[in-house]
Amino acid sequence: MTATASVAAPYRAQPATLWRAALTAGVAGAAILLLFVLPAEYGVDVTGVGRAIGLTAMAGDQDAAEPAEAAVPPPAPAAYTVPPQTQASIAKATAFRSDTKTITLAPHSGMEIKARMKVGDTFNFRWTATGPVRADMHGEPIGGKEDEFTDYWKQKDIKGAQGSFTAPFAGTHGWYWKNREDVPVTITVKTDGFYETLFERT
Repeated sequence: MTATASVAAPYRAQPATLWRAALTAGVAGAAILLLFVLPAEYGVDVTGVGRAIGLTAMAGDQDAAEPAEAAVPPPAPAAYTVPPQTQASIAKATAFRSDTKTITLAPHSGMEIKARMKVGDTFNFRWTATGPVRADMHGEPIGGKEDEFTDYWKQKDIKGAQGSFTAPFAGTHGWYWKNREDVPVTITVKTDGFYETLFERT
């Protein structure tokens, strides 16, 4: 008579057992997260256990250990260099004068006020407008081409400016204003210094 060996059937977990194991693991993971990870890593202590066993202090130590991000300072403005002051640069052959001119720009129109100057002539200026205008300060050399000019200062939507100007070449130097509004704008210009004349040009 031949003996027959019995083979045990493989173990198959019941679905209910798997669900209980997964649920138990999820609950354990959530507990570890709430009780230990959050207090130690982020200082979040929902249950109070982290504070009791000193885990929240660890989060504070980590924050303190991280260096503060250094603020980036704004770039320094370019240094203004004053040319050497001598008799030749200070004394002026052109007679001193002062002028005040007022012009009114119709809507969407423009006009110029210019000073006729020699090289090295200077003037101080202040102009104001009753509304925003586009301003273009520039100069044209004597004997230059019709479209030859040098820009000094352009700005949109401006209602006034002041400063001091020295002519880099002989010619006419001043402003062109454009009124972009639907109402007239009045501009008043005051100048004083060493220049030959101040005139309007459309």
